[in-house]
Amino acid sequence: MQPHVAIAPNAQAITAWLEGAVNHERTGTFRAIRLDRMRAFLALLPAPPAPVTVAGTKGKGSTVRLVEAGLRAYDLPTLAFTSPHVASVLERFRIDGDVASPAVVAQACSAVARLEHGREPLTYFEKTFAVACLLASARQDTSFLCEVGLGGRLDCANTLDCAVAVITHLSHDHRDVLGPTLEHIAREKLAVARPSRPLLIAPQSVPAALALERALRALAPATASQARWVPEPTAPLTLALPGAHQQGNAATALAAIDLLRPGLDPLRLRAAMSQARLAARCQLVDADGRRVLVDGAHNGPSVAATVRVAQALLAPGWTLVLGLAQDKEVDEVLAALPPGLPVRRCGYRSPRARADSQWPPQARAWPWHDTITQALAALPGRDCCVTGSFYLAGEALVVLGQDGVLPG
Repeated sequence: MQPHVAIAPNAQAITAWLEGAVNHERTGTFRAIRLDRMRAFLALLPAPPAPVTVAGTKGKGSTVRLVEAGLRAYDLPTLAFTSPHVASVLERFRIDGDVASPAVVAQACSAVARLEHGREPLTYFEKTFAVACLLASARQDTSFLCEVGLGGRLDCANTLDCAVAVITHLSHDHRDVLGPTLEHIAREKLAVARPSRPLLIAPQSVPAALALERALRALAPATASQARWVPEPTAPLTLALPGAHQQGNAATALAAIDLLRPGLDPLRLRAAMSQARLAARCQLVDADGRRVLVDGAHNGPSVAATVRVAQALLAPGWTLVLGLAQDKEVDEVLAALPPGLPVRRCGYRSPRARADSQWPPQARAWPWHDTITQALAALPGRDCCVTGSFYLAGEALVVLGQDGVLPG
């Protein structure tokens, strides 16, 4: 008999239950991830709808958000599962475009906890994925939008057969886990594709496109034949999400919606997508007489894109506040920074955070702050950009009086 488990309907209780599990996101020990445990557990749950599975290095969360916004323009039901969160774990579950209520999430958590009793414990991420599957399965005709957490082949999302597979921008990240080259990474990401199911590939850099082409040749012909390359939009799309890098995400989202729900008016979809926002994706905050751009960029190309947005939106003389995880490719990030840019390094609350002594010599001349509170206080009245980690971005938004949740 399953025990009675009732997790209180508040974010604190949900967080406490999740944090009782192994959390690879905090430890960075991703080599331990595997799928057999998740597959066995999902067999105990009602089958969720086949998801739109979004893998890639950059742009996954934004692409999910844009697909969601387009579908909601037609009042179509959606369940979006994304990670990581910025301020609250509830952000990982959006129902019809809004962050799920604590009561709904707690009910699903309690069901997962009951089923988990007496079995091999799930990890933090596996629990959140199981909760998302329960939430999706409980609603009729729901479009399940699922962001891959890491890679693709060994991510929880790969336990489900997708309705549409999406590969967003590809670049270097987690090479210690996914492999040393772009082709290795491409193969890991493409593992979410399925035979006879649509496969969308977002606009790519030339090296990434070549790597994906080579990786596609290694797939089964029935899978590779489904690949559709999304071109860059010929005319810029109007978006509330800042940055030229969002144009490819928006074009990919439009293509995904057309495959999932054919025949919807593209003008109506574009109008809805133009209003979509997402926390910590080049989020501009006016606070204390200055502007602060907050973003979760954490590799070279994404930091370069964030810097371009900052150059367009912030006052001349702005400062970059940079905090990185120990497992991120710091040399690639540093190479993406323009010469002469004022930079301050910053710590944040995570065992993966790169400490002052762990930065390479060329960065050690930049001032160090233990916390984002200290860093922002050292720059009174000066515009700044905070980036390098979603954990740092979340802490910055809290300090700036934001809750990390952006509706619409």
